[in-house]
Amino acid sequence: MARYVLRRLAGAALMLLAVSLIVFVLLDVVPGDVAQTLAGDLASQEQLAAVRRELGLDQPLLMRYARFVEGVALRGDLGASAVSGRPVAALLAERFGATLKLALAALGLALAAGLLLGTLAAVRAGGYLDLAVMAGATLGESLPSFWVALLLIQVFALQLGWLPVVGAGSLKHLVLPAVTMALPAIALLARIVRSCLLDVRGADFVRTARAKGLDPLLVWRDHIFRNAILPVITILGLYLGHILGGAFIVETIFAWPGLGRLVVQAIFDRDVPVVVGAVLLIAVIYQVLNLAVDLLHAWLDPRVGREAL
Repeated sequence: MARYVLRRLAGAALMLLAVSLIVFVLLDVVPGDVAQTLAGDLASQEQLAAVRRELGLDQPLLMRYARFVEGVALRGDLGASAVSGRPVAALLAERFGATLKLALAALGLALAAGLLLGTLAAVRAGGYLDLAVMAGATLGESLPSFWVALLLIQVFALQLGWLPVVGAGSLKHLVLPAVTMALPAIALLARIVRSCLLDVRGADFVRTARAKGLDPLLVWRDHIFRNAILPVITILGLYLGHILGGAFIVETIFAWPGLGRLVVQAIFDRDVPVVVGAVLLIAVIYQVLNLAVDLLHAWLDPRVGREAL
């Protein structure tokens, strides 16, 4: 197991190198730079050149990238924001808490609603309840997040006045963005839970348990639900990584002070250190969650662990 973990960590390090290099190259080829933002639209070419020299932007791309990698590898230093001058690590730490709070709220909501709806659909498979849940899941997966966000704002904030539109001052501010982010996951989880439960329900060991005269509720709890939960764990791990790294639209619409909103602003400002630092943080989170999900699978199902090793 230790060798497996080390192999995964080595692969993660190579992946982080590749991701950081791709972000560096992409931001370098996009027209404009942070010097134009800092100097202003009316700055002369001499003033722009002076700002670029001060920021080190006049050096070759590979040299800038090598200096960044050296800082991260030797000192754990992600550099400083080219716009504010503050350490990138401090900026990320300030915003990550808000994004994690939003992600966990959305994940909890998705887990509760997805498991409940998927189980109800499986128990009533082929009935009206099953059809209603599957139709709702299809609709939930089809609707774009920005449209759902605008609809929720229009109904619950502007017309009913129950919830605030933007900000992060109280629990009420958390409701609309959490529901917006949770809706696609609820639809996906309900569909997967239903499918897994129906697959396991027809397995031989379930028929044997029923033939022994076990209580139907015990059969569902101890034999069906427990064996159907493994794919759900995988989906939850990947979904948490997705919402931590992909909350850009929701955080921007609701003015939520999280990591996604910071990255969007940094991209507009061409603030390369902040963008690269945020992307690396998101990539690390993905790797840690994937590794945690794999280890949890190996623990729950020893056959998976033997195959991985």
